[in-house]
Amino acid sequence: MYKRIIKIEDAEPGMTITEPVYITTTTGANMLAARAGMVLDANLIKMLATRKVATIEVQSETPPEASAELPPPAAAPKPQVNIIYEQSAPPPEQYVPIKEIVDNKLKEEAIDSVKQLFTEFSNPDGTINKTTAFRCVDNLEGAVTNILDIITGDGNDLVHINDLKEFDEYTYHHSLSVSMLAMATGREMGLDGDTLFRLGRCAMMHDIGKQMIPLEIINKKGTLTNDEFATIKNHAALGATTLKKAAIGDVELWNGIMFHHEKMDGSGYPKGLKGNNIPLFSKIISVADVYDAVTSYRSYRLPMLPSEAFDIITRDVKNGLFDLSIVKAFFSKLELYPINTIVELSDTRLGMVVESERANRLRPTVRIWGSTEIVDLAASKNADVNIVGVMNPADLPEGYEFA
Repeated sequence: MYKRIIKIEDAEPGMTITEPVYITTTTGANMLAARAGMVLDANLIKMLATRKVATIEVQSETPPEASAELPPPAAAPKPQVNIIYEQSAPPPEQYVPIKEIVDNKLKEEAIDSVKQLFTEFSNPDGTINKTTAFRCVDNLEGAVTNILDIITGDGNDLVHINDLKEFDEYTYHHSLSVSMLAMATGREMGLDGDTLFRLGRCAMMHDIGKQMIPLEIINKKGTLTNDEFATIKNHAALGATTLKKAAIGDVELWNGIMFHHEKMDGSGYPKGLKGNNIPLFSKIISVADVYDAVTSYRSYRLPMLPSEAFDIITRDVKNGLFDLSIVKAFFSKLELYPINTIVELSDTRLGMVVESERANRLRPTVRIWGSTEIVDLAASKNADVNIVGVMNPADLPEGYEFA
């Protein structure tokens, strides 16, 4: 496989990007627009063209031809930021990481426990070592207990999962994120501690059935065929039945996993259950599952903004897919844009969230990068200014400095 540089107007859906693509804001900050390995689609091509990206490097089955009119893309320029701030103010480019809900040690332990359990269920012949499996479950339950202690502890009114957004090993990070979100939602709904533990455990295992789905289908970057989609849809039932055969869990756990893709109007799978026939755990996990999935990096698309995910789930409530009371509890506990989140605004300026009040979490207060200007997005005068991007400092090109 070769690489070649093409003009953006020659880009076609299905092409794979081989080098990260960056765009430059009016402040001189360079932001990641597309990761290496992403597959182009019409929306991504349109976005890159709109942002004045001239060329991109893509995979090619033929060697590149020399061309005098198409120079290689220039390296991302080192930003030249005009720093303006008062003597008493902190340096505008000083980045303070988002405060973690779960510290790195606990996060790694939790993710490792999920990985070990899921791996035990990935044998092609379907066999498992029950002794190993039960030990993995014990480790996972210990992780759920520790996380539940954090979520229900003093000073943790709202939760966020921004520090869990990893591109690699998506399934394991997704399991932890969904478990945290589900337990936080259950707490808001008034569930007792033991029920919250069982909910968190169920959420941590909700996608275990994907270990039995062929990797080429799980990781496919193009559109799934009808047969492939039918195979994917089978993961919920596979997970529940496999755990049942291994005598891991109980009916509450198995049903929670089995039905986490059911919808309130009966349009879900695998049984087409409606309304209150869907187990409570399944209904809670369903909302958390969708939110984390659409706001996470995948090999075939960029993540949606938290506000976009909010709009999607709100729309799906109106369309009868989700339980309104659960969605209200979910978003009342979720910090959409935690303080210190780096965002890009619709006027192309880069900023950092400095305040996010409960009533205005969709439109927080932002300090513009390179100055002390504060933009309250909730103010009527800023109604036309929106958040259009959220970024991780690791996504900035080399040469962009943080204090």
